[in-house]
Amino acid sequence: MDYYKTLGVDKNATADQIKKAFHKLAHKHHPDKSGGDAEKFKEINRAYGILSDAKKRADYDRFGEAGEQAGGFGSSGGFSGFHQSAGTGGFSGFDFGQGFDFSDIFGDFFEGFGGQRAGSSYAQPKERGHDIQVDLEISFVEMALGTQKNISLFKMTRCKKCRGKGAESEEDLEECSVCRGTGKVEKRINLGFGSVMQVVTCASCAGKGFKIKRKCSACHGTGISKEKFEVQITLPAGVEDDNILRMSGQGEESRDGLAGDLFIKIHVLKDPRFRRIGQNILVRKEIKLTEALLGTIVSIPTIQGEKKIEIPPLTAHGAEIKIEGEGIRSGVQRGR
Repeated sequence: MDYYKTLGVDKNATADQIKKAFHKLAHKHHPDKSGGDAEKFKEINRAYGILSDAKKRADYDRFGEAGEQAGGFGSSGGFSGFHQSAGTGGFSGFDFGQGFDFSDIFGDFFEGFGGQRAGSSYAQPKERGHDIQVDLEISFVEMALGTQKNISLFKMTRCKKCRGKGAESEEDLEECSVCRGTGKVEKRINLGFGSVMQVVTCASCAGKGFKIKRKCSACHGTGISKEKFEVQITLPAGVEDDNILRMSGQGEESRDGLAGDLFIKIHVLKDPRFRRIGQNILVRKEIKLTEALLGTIVSIPTIQGEKKIEIPPLTAHGAEIKIEGEGIRSGVQRGR
């Protein structure tokens, strides 16, 4: 067997490259995964056991598999002492060699399934509340000038009475007897050629670490309640129709107190007087032929109100007259 080919690496590969290749293949071929291959998984582990150990790798590079068969690759003869312990399903006499970290084999695999390595922190990850999306209509003038809006909405928030615990009082919280308050338990899983312990969420308490003797009278044990909130939204000038603005931490709260985000979808109402062209505003004004020939003064609508402008003599049909500073705000600049 060519251990380098087994892991899909070059003979000059670094220890880090070998480790990454092993992790990738272990994820792919693990027998507990759909489409996994127990025999392939054993070959991968065997190859990594040799190539991850500097001395064994050097012997393998010099003698190939012959060195292993002759008792090389370490004093124990490599993997020859591997067998499953009776009653425990663990490993006995399995020489991984100096510097070989058994957790490398299974650590990433279990973390990918939402678990943790045995011996790691049992801290339960905090839950985040749901995001909220609301629709907000604004006028064309509000879009052009920018505006502030107050919106009212009902959203879930952490119960103020029980602070998300769901119990009527602290005395009504009872430590889970199964996980002893950690929210995690160890579960033995079979790998086909042995077994390891995986840390999983405690099913008895759903990972909370405690059980409730008497539910909170305000939230009925859920840890969250629906409340009405007022949110002030500042809209910049020139916001586009169908733009979505995000307000971090203004969504619903979880029982852990972590809030999602609030997304506001903007709908700019049409105005028959105005048409937007980039940062400019187009206004149509009909005048008489005599006024176009002789010139006149007319009143036109702007986003600031009615304004009088002069029409010069001999103005052609469809001519455009520019009024500086009456367009859509954009920072300190403004269209026309």
